[in-house]
Amino acid sequence: MGQQLSPDGLQLFVTLGRAKSIAVIDVEGQAVSRILDDIGMRPWGIGISADGRKLFTANGPSGDVSIVDLGTGRTDARIATGGSPWGVAVAPRK
Repeated sequence: MGQQLSPDGLQLFVTLGRAKSIAVIDVEGQAVSRILDDIGMRPWGIGISADGRKLFTANGPSGDVSIVDLGTGRTDARIATGGSPWGVAVAPRK
């Protein structure tokens, strides 16, 4: 299971593996605030853009990386990797 804190520290994003989903947890309320569905096959590695608008997941069995728009909760794109990705690293903006 992968997890990533939002840049503002208010939300925690947790991959749900075989459920093909991401749980969004309200840190202050310590409760799931929403579920982002249809992310990809078994998302595991996870990263978030510096501005907190995009989420990236490595989806091993489907051999791709998903780009999720956190405003809409929808997957914008899936990028084929040619392998089985299990991790994501997002460089901070300069």
